[in-house]
Amino acid sequence: MKRPERIRIKNESGQPQSLPEGERYFQDLGGAGDILFLGLGPDPALATQLFPQAENLYYMECPGLAAQLPEGYTIPTGFTQITPDAALDLSEFRVILYTPGKRLFPSFWEPLLSKLTVARAGIMRKERSRTIWIPGNEDSLLVPELCRAFDAEGFTYRVIEPDAMRKNLLYLLDGELPEILLSINFSGLDNAGETFFMLREAGVKAAVWMVDNPFHVISGIKSNYWQEVPTLVTDHWFIQALEDHGAKKVGHLPLAADPAIFNGNIKPCPQLDERTVFVGRSSFPKKDNFFSGCTFNIEDEKAVLQAIENDSKPNFEWWAKRDNIARFWPGKDVRSTGFRTEQSGLLWRILALRSAGKELTVFGDEGWKQYLPDADLRPPVDYFTELPGIYSGAGISLNMTSPLLPCGLTQRNFDVWATGGFLLSDYTPGMSIFPEELLKHCTFNVPAELPAKIEFIKDNPQLKKELSKNWQELIMSEHTYKNRVHKLLNFLN
Repeated sequence: MKRPERIRIKNESGQPQSLPEGERYFQDLGGAGDILFLGLGPDPALATQLFPQAENLYYMECPGLAAQLPEGYTIPTGFTQITPDAALDLSEFRVILYTPGKRLFPSFWEPLLSKLTVARAGIMRKERSRTIWIPGNEDSLLVPELCRAFDAEGFTYRVIEPDAMRKNLLYLLDGELPEILLSINFSGLDNAGETFFMLREAGVKAAVWMVDNPFHVISGIKSNYWQEVPTLVTDHWFIQALEDHGAKKVGHLPLAADPAIFNGNIKPCPQLDERTVFVGRSSFPKKDNFFSGCTFNIEDEKAVLQAIENDSKPNFEWWAKRDNIARFWPGKDVRSTGFRTEQSGLLWRILALRSAGKELTVFGDEGWKQYLPDADLRPPVDYFTELPGIYSGAGISLNMTSPLLPCGLTQRNFDVWATGGFLLSDYTPGMSIFPEELLKHCTFNVPAELPAKIEFIKDNPQLKKELSKNWQELIMSEHTYKNRVHKLLNFLN
């Protein structure tokens, strides 16, 4: 006997999927009153059979799904449709959810379900506290710095394990109703948007700060709910790109310095005052897993080296044009362009370090040995305890910005100057936040410029001292995480 053909539709991210059929796909969410189905599935007659004694049956359907239903799909008599734009209090009904619908069109169903959940829990009756929640742990990226900065602004902060945020949010909100949730790179937020929509329904100002390439961050998200999330990026190049992909509120928030870690009262690391120092990895953790299946061939390498020879840095924008990639989301295709960009960055760093001269010291992973066999290679250092002294004691600290952020900056652009050290960085348009007169002797455009730049700095110790002082004053007055918190609060208001 031939099996009946299932109804196939495209979900909200454009991927084709079948509509599962059967009683087990209907979940009773409870409540009293008339019965309301949130989605009827591929066979509406089955929904009728679930409640044969009911006098009144209501249903709501996602417009994105309804528009794809085939001819012959009919709603049994006895059902009354409720349109999504109707002023509706779901708590007045006994609600039955067709569960696959939530997975197929989460951006439509999750806000409705969050409204129901928050209303039933009575969360809005609680008093809101001047508290910020930050998903992560005490050692997570930027969490310690942000906690200190918000504490200085009179906020109580709470660091919440990301899995607990996703799994126990209702319990957490029952104990405390915060003012703000700030997620770094979507940490603590689920891929369907349930966490975000529930926070929003509870009146929490939720935002995401993407400190890496945003399209890498969202490449694993299949729902378009991320477009609703107020988003900050460290690289302003991505503002227009994210808006072109549907993001509704995007702002620029660069990295900064934390005076509690990097400041002028640090004991300099000895025997580095005549050295050019670079502190950094040859590749980021789990790189191979993230870029699984991506390629970078010999022709790609030749193109990169030729571009650098022609005084150009092959960054993410450069590769997107070369790969002719028009859309960065949905899907993971953007990672192929990202991988070639990442490999370009490795070549850029290698060429820069090889151009830095014989007085080079590199603190980093074992991967540098194959690229810099003659350099003074030392083990990785702890960011919070050892790194400040290295920056303070180094003759010159080098910075090479990841080309994954065309206009980005790194922590070195702030931390080195905060310690009273001296930074020589490759130039990106992101440096427009700094005065132009401070950049002239502290930046290079291509690795070939480094020998002359380093020699000039060594030959002009008084100028170097003055630049360090001016940079330190600038960073400490305008570019600390306290400054960034002020900007973030304005963004959320």
